[in-house]
Amino acid sequence: MATMATMPEQDNESLKVERRNSWLDKHHASQQGDVIYVLRTAQQHHVMLGMIADQKANIVLGTFLIFITVTQTVLENHSQYSMAMWILSAFFTISAIFALLVITPRFRNPKPASGKPSNLLFFGSFSVLDQDEFVNALRDSLQDNEQARTLMMRDIYQIGKVLDKKYVNLRLSYLSLGTGIIASAISFSVLHLSSL
Repeated sequence: MATMATMPEQDNESLKVERRNSWLDKHHASQQGDVIYVLRTAQQHHVMLGMIADQKANIVLGTFLIFITVTQTVLENHSQYSMAMWILSAFFTISAIFALLVITPRFRNPKPASGKPSNLLFFGSFSVLDQDEFVNALRDSLQDNEQARTLMMRDIYQIGKVLDKKYVNLRLSYLSLGTGIIASAISFSVLHLSSL
């Protein structure tokens, strides 16, 4: 009778151990998914920031094109304000150049000596490879979750480096535009007051 009582207890213990191991496996898999989720979210956030910088630079360029048209009319009809318009034009041109630097793609990735590009997730890096080399290199990099996370981390870092350059140029574009507006407003005021 005693051996019969231990049999269900052993089954209960083995069932508890099995449930605990199952929970641990699910928890570990969930943590793996959480890491990938965080990396993917950061990557998408960086891409969105790049799009925002491009949109802002495009706004500056569009405004510059409208400004050129208006400037011609003002210079033809109000020559007494030509100095102020030339000041604004100069600063606006500098602003437009920085805005162009924001939206102009810049990357130089010659084929690396190791044969494997630094970032297989960025077309500028892997475009130097032919299709089979790319597929093999990517397959090698995706052997396990750790390598996949490292690949995403490199991509996030390199997107961040590009964003840093974009936002520095965007800031310089806005500073040039703001300085030009202030300088030309002062010039307009001086010219207007001197004509009274």
